[in-house]
Amino acid sequence: MIVPMAGLLMSAVVLGCLAGPVLDRLRRPALSPATAAACWVAALVGAVVAGAGLVAVALLSPPGPGHGLLGRLRDCLPHHGYPAIASATAASLILVTGCGAALARSLPRLGRAVRHRRRHREMLRLVAREHRRHPDVLVLDHPVPVAYSLPARRRAIVVSTGAQESLSAAEFGAVLAHERAHLRQRHHALLLMLDLVHALLPWLPTVRRAKARLPLLLEMAADDAAARACGRRALVDALCRLSAAPGAAGALGATGGPGRSRLAERVRRLEAAEPVGPRRAVRLAAGAFATTAVAAPLLVGAAAIAELAMIC
Repeated sequence: MIVPMAGLLMSAVVLGCLAGPVLDRLRRPALSPATAAACWVAALVGAVVAGAGLVAVALLSPPGPGHGLLGRLRDCLPHHGYPAIASATAASLILVTGCGAALARSLPRLGRAVRHRRRHREMLRLVAREHRRHPDVLVLDHPVPVAYSLPARRRAIVVSTGAQESLSAAEFGAVLAHERAHLRQRHHALLLMLDLVHALLPWLPTVRRAKARLPLLLEMAADDAAARACGRRALVDALCRLSAAPGAAGALGATGGPGRSRLAERVRRLEAAEPVGPRRAVRLAAGAFATTAVAAPLLVGAAAIAELAMIC
């Protein structure tokens, strides 16, 4: 059991503490935004899997209390002394209590955000109308130029009449391409996963840095998709025209919501000379990291479970 526990602990330290600072130093053109976002997501998933594996091993390996609950059926627990059982129980309870306290503080806030998003969709069904030309767009009668997307099965993109009037046809197409990229690449689900991980493990450096960095990378990834479809100039002009509009809570807007500095960084990047794409070796290294970050904790966790089954 020592080797799997050491592997899980190493995975948790590398992915939860060291991967974030390293990924945060990588800037384009070293990695494209989509590739960098994939590396961040893989690091988060791997850190969560490694942490869950450590908790499971602490609870189930002898003389942990979880192991005791399972092992009593097979008369396994009486072989361990009561002081060891008490120590393992106290350590496990402290760990579970800390995670539970973090969730108790953060999950209600996430629940309120999900309910707010649901009410937002219900309100749009009442006040918005369907776009005549685009089957995935709802039009909201409002003079402020607004465009954003919500996770929904149909009519997931919302634009205001002010946006339609202030944007040219090319700019409007770039905005729709940006929002469709968000929906196609499941950015809403990735941000929800980020919020959940941050609610559970807010003290990990990788999680804190991902909370600050990943939303911008997702916006840049959608920018790249829109620029390829409609051109960089049209997208930049559309972002500048929509920059004064407020963001909708729980939604992904073309301007990225609050934070003018992020929008300025995106505009500077789009206005710069056409960047040279990352080298093939860099892409392969990023793919290898993402695969290893997820696969290694899973394999070590499976080995730990197999060893626990042999012990009991």
